[in-house]
Amino acid sequence: SAGATVITLFCVSWFPGAGPVFTQQPTDLVVVAGQPVTLPCSIPGYHGMVLWLRDGMALGVNRDVSGYPRYDIVGDHSKGEYHLLIQRTEMQDDAFFECQAIQAAIRSRPARLTVLVPPDDPVIVGSPVVSLRAGDHLNLTCHADNAKPAASIIWIRNGLVLSGAMYSKVSPLKTAKTRSNLGFTRSGQQITCRASNKAAPNGKDTTVTVDIQHLPLVNLTVDPQPVLEGNLVRFHCAAKANPPVIYYRWAKGGHPIPEVTGDSYEVVVDHSFFTESVSCEVTNALGNTNISRNVDVYFGPRMAAEPQSLQVDLGSDAIFNCAWTGNPSLTIVWMKRGSGVVLSNKNTLTLKAVKQEDAGKYLCRAVVPRVGAGEKEVSLTVNGPPTISSTQTQQALYGEKGQIKCFIRSTPPPDRIAWSWKETVLESGTSGRYTVETVSTEEGVISTLTMSNIVPADFQTIYNCTAWNSFGSDTEIIRLKEQGEAPSGGVATLYLPIYHSVPLYFSVSIYLSLELSLCISLGLLCLYLDICPSISVSVFLSLSSLSLSGYLSIYSCLCISLSQYIYIYMSLFLCFTLSSLSLSIYLYISVAIFYALVSVSI
Repeated sequence: SAGATVITLFCVSWFPGAGPVFTQQPTDLVVVAGQPVTLPCSIPGYHGMVLWLRDGMALGVNRDVSGYPRYDIVGDHSKGEYHLLIQRTEMQDDAFFECQAIQAAIRSRPARLTVLVPPDDPVIVGSPVVSLRAGDHLNLTCHADNAKPAASIIWIRNGLVLSGAMYSKVSPLKTAKTRSNLGFTRSGQQITCRASNKAAPNGKDTTVTVDIQHLPLVNLTVDPQPVLEGNLVRFHCAAKANPPVIYYRWAKGGHPIPEVTGDSYEVVVDHSFFTESVSCEVTNALGNTNISRNVDVYFGPRMAAEPQSLQVDLGSDAIFNCAWTGNPSLTIVWMKRGSGVVLSNKNTLTLKAVKQEDAGKYLCRAVVPRVGAGEKEVSLTVNGPPTISSTQTQQALYGEKGQIKCFIRSTPPPDRIAWSWKETVLESGTSGRYTVETVSTEEGVISTLTMSNIVPADFQTIYNCTAWNSFGSDTEIIRLKEQGEAPSGGVATLYLPIYHSVPLYFSVSIYLSLELSLCISLGLLCLYLDICPSISVSVFLSLSSLSLSGYLSIYSCLCISLSQYIYIYMSLFLCFTLSSLSLSIYLYISVAIFYALVSVSI
């Protein structure tokens, strides 16, 4: 087509006596985007597979490059010509190309194809007309994008190139953006921005007209002032503008006053006019100018920023803020309720490294001389470690579901509450027969340990309820007591916890007289209740009438009351050896009593 240029560069090599070699190889080329280009590749006498690569990626095999519509393999196949034709080059063609003969294991030198891109038409921000405020400095900004290499920008006025422009270039991908800023202060001039690079040496132009205008010049007056609260005040907004004023807009404290549309505003003022300014906004075609004034209103103390009660950590600082407005000038006084000591005369009261005794009520008082006074009270709460209050002995029924409760008071609330007994620690949820639930109330936190199917071992266990917060912890020891009386009868039956959790049940009624069974059972009960051995002896002597079983009862009671297990076992051995009982009965009773003693101690 007209204007299109095909750039072909051939390199011929010859190696006599060698295998297939390149007689033409691709070389580095530079092309303007949109133009065609041919990269040569000739391997005479070679009939194997030929492969073209772009940046290491295969384009196709032999003459098949169907995956790239703008690419084609041209040349005489019989002469081993595999030239790569690229129609309408684009930026993605800016890469390294290489021709390879696969079976001959030869490759051409990598050839760099550089694609040049002319810049987009330059754009001047604000064109075609840029308004310049009178007396201000104007920065004209022109940018030309998508160029490769980056465009050069010059500013022209009346055929002369202007100096003093600032330039910046950004290259987000393969193309670049160029930005130029020109300072300008004169009006009525046309300024041209011209962008050029190697792909567009003649450049591309755009022009802007600079016109000086100004925003409204506004003066806002207040009459009269100072003024007492409740009197009439007139605001007047005088404005000059070019182009002319379009409208006025009034506001107080940032809130529009839609009923006022002219250049004056009359109102009866109160204390709010001292802190909330009245503003007049004047608008013309270029924009708006806003000016505001406060009224010097005399009024008594008004709360501007209400102080907040604090809850702080022990040893940290407590900072109260209390802001008042009043006119004329007011005085602020901080005091602790019940004390006449002035702690501060500023808006801020700072208590360093607070202690528990610093907790209480604090008063922020403001006084406007000869006008009035106001005050506000706040509280200071000092955080400390938790405290636990709970009944140390709580009751439950054997075989039923039982609960023990732990009441915690804590500021701040506890971070963690845990129940522990023996080797078990449970904070929440369920573990075996045990469930922990925690409920928060207005007074504090209640943690409940629930035990399903109460067994005798539960009455022998010490339960610890412990609560933590960031200031420390507290622990309460709670025991569980069985409700009601133990069953009576001639058969002694005992549930004993072995190894902390497995109950051992045994009965000493086999082959023994009712009298002896009762004596041994009462002896074990004495051990559990920690009754003085002398009492146990007297009881068993009266029951046995000094018979053989009576002596046996005395020995058993004494042995059970001892604290050293080795002596218990030796004494039982002597006791049952002297008696007429059989060896099997001796072993049964002695082993049962020994495990009972071990379990009770655990």
